[in-house]
Amino acid sequence: MEARSRRRRSKSERAKTSPRRRTIPWVGVIAVAAVVAVFAFFVVRGLEIGAPGVRIAVSGVGVHAPEGQPITYDTVPPVGGPHWPSPARWGLSTAQLPDERVVHNLEHGGIVIDHNAINGDDLAKLTSLLSTYPRDKYGEVKIVIQPYDRIAPGTIVLTAWGWRQILTRYDETVVRAFLDAHMNRCCEDVP
Repeated sequence: MEARSRRRRSKSERAKTSPRRRTIPWVGVIAVAAVVAVFAFFVVRGLEIGAPGVRIAVSGVGVHAPEGQPITYDTVPPVGGPHWPSPARWGLSTAQLPDERVVHNLEHGGIVIDHNAINGDDLAKLTSLLSTYPRDKYGEVKIVIQPYDRIAPGTIVLTAWGWRQILTRYDETVVRAFLDAHMNRCCEDVP
């Protein structure tokens, strides 16, 4: 009987140390780590799933072209890419600014709001965003609002680095959702 008991213990001990038995916990650990990594990726990326606007692939972070050199962009208005070394001033511009300049603002986490032939009430509502949004740690409201003749009349286009939202009329809910989701969420944490 003792021999039988030894054989049982021996089998049970061998099972505990078998390669298959040791592999199962590691597979579980790796699976849990993969789930955590995927979840963390989406949290770090700002939960872009369901974020306002359309995501557009773009490269050129930190790529500066000589001031004055024309750059061709894949989208109109551009949502990122190479740009001039100096960004535009934040705020309302009454003149259309060069794409190469405002793309630098996008790289700084800013939002560019382009409009073409919108009514005065809608322009006033857009401009009010400059006073209703909180300033960042540098004292800036990172929004540039400008007329833009390369979009259809009556259109408003919101851009952030790699994101675009096209509106055919002013919609405060959509505008604020875009600003909240994308402002200060890009590449360089600078004024």
